Amino acid sequence: MDQTGTQDSRTDQASVGAFGHTPPLRIIVSACYAMLLAGCAASGPDAPAEAVGAIQHFTASPTSITAGQTTELAWELGNVQAVKLGQLTATPAASAVVAPAQTTTYTLTATNAQGEPVEHQVTVNVSEASSVLANVSIDPEQTGPRIPESFLGFSHEWGQAQMMMGDPAIGTNPIYRQLLTNLVERSGSPLSLRVGGSSTDRTREPTPNTVTPMAQLTRDMNAAGEGVSFLMGLNMGAGVPGLAALQARTYVQQMPAGSIDAFELGNQPDLFVYNDHRDSGYDFEEYLGEYRFFARQIGSNIPGGPPLMGPSMAGFAGSAPFPLAEESDFGTPLELERLLTQEHQIIGFVSQHAYNGGSSACGGDPQPGFLLQPDAVTNNREATEPYIKVATKMGKPYRLSEMNSIMCAGEPGISNAFEATLWSADALFEYAYAGISGVNLHSNTWNSTHGWDLSGAFMFDVPEAQYQASSTEVQPPADAQFPVSYELRKVLPVYYGMLFFAEVSGNRAEMLPISLASDANVKAWATRDPDTNRISLALINKDPSASGPVRVTIPGYAIGEVKRLIAPSFDAQQGITLGGQTFDGSRDGRPVGTEYRELIEAQDGTFTVAVGPTSAVLLTLNR
Repeated sequence: MDQTGTQDSRTDQASVGAFGHTPPLRIIVSACYAMLLAGCAASGPDAPAEAVGAIQHFTASPTSITAGQTTELAWELGNVQAVKLGQLTATPAASAVVAPAQTTTYTLTATNAQGEPVEHQVTVNVSEASSVLANVSIDPEQTGPRIPESFLGFSHEWGQAQMMMGDPAIGTNPIYRQLLTNLVERSGSPLSLRVGGSSTDRTREPTPNTVTPMAQLTRDMNAAGEGVSFLMGLNMGAGVPGLAALQARTYVQQMPAGSIDAFELGNQPDLFVYNDHRDSGYDFEEYLGEYRFFARQIGSNIPGGPPLMGPSMAGFAGSAPFPLAEESDFGTPLELERLLTQEHQIIGFVSQHAYNGGSSACGGDPQPGFLLQPDAVTNNREATEPYIKVATKMGKPYRLSEMNSIMCAGEPGISNAFEATLWSADALFEYAYAGISGVNLHSNTWNSTHGWDLSGAFMFDVPEAQYQASSTEVQPPADAQFPVSYELRKVLPVYYGMLFFAEVSGNRAEMLPISLASDANVKAWATRDPDTNRISLALINKDPSASGPVRVTIPGYAIGEVKRLIAPSFDAQQGITLGGQTFDGSRDGRPVGTEYRELIEAQDGTFTVAVGPTSAVLLTLNR
């Protein structure tokens, strides 16, 4: 018995000695201090619940990447007063996706319930990419073209426009207004809304609710400052000048003063024969004569009214606007000059339409990745150049009053996928740099080809009374719902591209010439804010397989912020985020989530930004 008791005593001594002969009190203090570093201010059965677990965990997944890949930082918090992730401009609730260009240690700091700081760190190891994705150099002292006011805009069909905006007698659409406001706030400029399309040349005499939705939208949007202005289509296809004049007079009388920038006389006269508006053989000479007669009738009905806009052709002379249409020489640059000479006093804007070929609905065969190809933006931009020269010579702004990815209502799986986001952002930069005064992205909630307008910017479920009142030509899709008030069905990829462009184009920013060297399908666009001298660099990687660091050299700038436009893949139809925010799940047209940007510093005068495949980055630099 005695020997057993002695052995037990020695065992107890050995257990204490395992702590290096630390006295029991110090053991308790050391353990609590270690727990505090781990986010625990106290422990034990009597510890207050709010003092335990300020930061319960902080992880990176994966912890090792190659430059150009992303990792997700995630954390779980207990009872905290404040939290900050030091390398970001703002801290989301639980996670952030980052793409460091070099090995980086991220620090998450929280203030626990007792007001004490608690800090956790995680290191993301970054391996060098096999090669540099691109080298960009910018001379901030250079100058370039200014992005005009009201450059961004939408184009809606008659009926679809009223249905999305909402008649005040039934109930206006606050979600549509918020989606417009998002763009206005980022660009600091009014939006241009063109109401037209193929429905223009089938419209008849205006009814009481034809104009009220647009008039109310104007008052609502312009009450807060920068708002909207309109380009209104007039029916030329019917061949009745008096009808077009009546429409113009009604619109001027019922719209707020100054809200109509121009009347678009007719839609795509180069397709008048194809659409059975004119007999075979109709040519530009006949069109010139008709235009003169229509213009005189309209002018006599609204003396001193808005100017006209034209010729609004479907394509460019020498090519077919879509596969089932024949190649045409209707509306050459020389013929445009003749029109502007003849109607110089009444035409205020030169307009044209542009799509990248046709969808399978009209004889085309676009495949996924179609919009990532370089010529998906450069072909049309090059085609506009001779027309821009004529318009400039004649002192008229040139606008693409209808434009989108693929003609004939777009192509499912392409026009409604993330590749359309990258395409729209890049195309807007291309057109702005070419000297175009503005672009109206064609967007409806329904169309007659696919039901839901997959190539548009947003879709709504609308009240049935509003559908009936709008007199839209398009029947509701089979799964359309008619709620009591408007509901946002989806924000589509094109809208994200417009937002991305709006942030770079704000305050009539000046586009800067840059030098870009890359073997991949990468584009780079730079702007300067004329008031703040802030430089914004848009890096758009449309290459599905190339990624890595982009080295940006710009004298005089040392600190910047990186905002990412990413998606799970180029064919993704959801999961798109811009600066950590998404419209997936949005009910009111506001983005969901906390916006954040990654902080970045130049090293030896060069910024290094990691860019993933089929993604875009906005690098903002301030002196």
